[in-house]
Amino acid sequence: MLDITCDDCGKKYRVDETKMRGARAKVKCKACSNVMVVTNPQAAASDEPSRSVEYNQPPVTAGLPEPPPPQSESVPQSVVDRPAGPPKDKPAEPVKDVSAFLSAQKIRFGLFGKIIIVMLIVSLLPFAVFWGITLRETNARVQIETENLMAETARGLGNKVDGWISNNVSILRTAANLPEIISMDRIKQEMILKAIQKEYPWMYLVFTVDPDGMNVARDDGRPLKDYSDRQYYKDILAGKKLSWQTLIGKTSKKPALVLAVPIKSGDNLLGVMAAAMTVDVISNNIATWRKGQTGFAFLVDEKGFVVSHPDKQYVTKRKNLNSHPLIAGFRKKGWRTTTNRFNASNGETAFGHVRSNNYGWALVLQQQDEEVFEYYKRVQEFALILLVGTVFLVLIIAWFSARAIVTPIMKLTDAAERMSLGELNVKIDIKSKDEIGLLAQAIGRMQTSLRLAMSRLRKKR
Repeated sequence: MLDITCDDCGKKYRVDETKMRGARAKVKCKACSNVMVVTNPQAAASDEPSRSVEYNQPPVTAGLPEPPPPQSESVPQSVVDRPAGPPKDKPAEPVKDVSAFLSAQKIRFGLFGKIIIVMLIVSLLPFAVFWGITLRETNARVQIETENLMAETARGLGNKVDGWISNNVSILRTAANLPEIISMDRIKQEMILKAIQKEYPWMYLVFTVDPDGMNVARDDGRPLKDYSDRQYYKDILAGKKLSWQTLIGKTSKKPALVLAVPIKSGDNLLGVMAAAMTVDVISNNIATWRKGQTGFAFLVDEKGFVVSHPDKQYVTKRKNLNSHPLIAGFRKKGWRTTTNRFNASNGETAFGHVRSNNYGWALVLQQQDEEVFEYYKRVQEFALILLVGTVFLVLIIAWFSARAIVTPIMKLTDAAERMSLGELNVKIDIKSKDEIGLLAQAIGRMQTSLRLAMSRLRKKR
C-alpha cells in the first residue's frame, strides 16, 4: 500500500499499487482538486535497466523533462483497502478510483454534439425558410383564387338573375304600351294578358289595376280583386317606374315575384300592369349551385327575405336572414361587395362572398374554411412529414459523420493520455487517409521518439 499526501491541502490517501495498470497514475484530490502523480515502486524497479551496459552513442536528453519524484506519477486505477492510520492533523482518506481524474475531464458539449447541431442547422434552415415562404404563398394563393372564383361565380349568377328580371320587366313595359292595355277595356286587356301568360308560362298571373286599386282585367278569368293594399301598387302611384315584391303566391303556393309597371297615356297615369311569376328559374340557377361538400349559394331580397336557398324550408317559410353575418356586414358597409371569413350557424369558420344585384337583392356564396383550404392543409401536412423525415435522415447522417470524426480523435486522446502517464507502448490503430490519419501518424512518430529517448536516458544512468 502506498501512502500519498496532497501537496496543496495535506489530505492523505492510501493507494493499492497492485491495482495500478502501469508504472504511474494520476490521482485527483477530492478536497482541493489538485492532481497528483503516483509512481509504482515495483513497476519502476522492474523497468530499471542495468547500468553496466555501455552505448557508443550518447543518450538523447535534450528537451526531456526531469523524472518526476516518486510521489508524482499517475495510476489508471487504484483502490483503497483501508485508511492508513490518520495523522495528528488529518486522517488519510481512501482513493476509490484513480480514473476519477479522467472522468472529471468529461466534455459537457463536445465535438459530437456540435457536428450534429451544425449539420441540422445547415440542412434544415434553408428547408425551413423555403417551406415557410412556400406555405405562406400557398395560403395567400388559395385565398385569392377562392375569392376570385366566388366573385366570378356570384357575378355570373347575379347577371342571370338581373337578366331574367329585366326580360320580364321589358315584357310588361312593352305590353303596357299596347293600345289594348292603354284602353283600360277589360275585354281587350284580357286578350293581351292571356297571350302573355301563354307565351311566358312562368307568369302564372298577369293583371291590370286601375288608379283606385281595383282589378280591371286578369288572365285566369277569376273574380276581380282589390289590390289597393299592395305595396307595388302604392309604389307605382307614388311615381316609381318599376316596383317589385317577393312573396308566397296564394295561387301557386310557391315563392313568387310580382313585377309592376305603370300604364300611361302621355303623362297621365291610367293604371298599373303587374305579373306574378314563380322564381323556379332563379332557384334552379342559384339553389343548385354547389362547390365541394359545403359550398352553396342563396339569394335574399332587399328586405332580407329568402328568395332562393338550397334548404327549401328557408324559401317556403320566407325566412329572414338579415342576422346572417355576411348579410349584416354587407348592410353595414352600404351594400358593397365583400369577401371575408365569418362564423357559420354550425359553429364552423366559413369563407363567404356577398354582392348586390340591380334590384337591391343580395347574392351570397359561402363555403367552410376547412374545405376551402383543404389543398393548403395537404401541402402543410406534406411539408411536416418531409420535415420530420429530413430531420431523421440528417440525424442519422450527422450521427455517423460525427462518429467517424470523433471516435478516432477520442482514441488519439486516450493514447496521448496514456503516453503522458508513461505507457509508451500504447497501440495507435488509426488508418484514416485524412487529416486525422496524419495526426495519428504524427503521434505515432512522437511515441517512437519518446520511447527511444527514455531508453537512452535509462542506459545513460
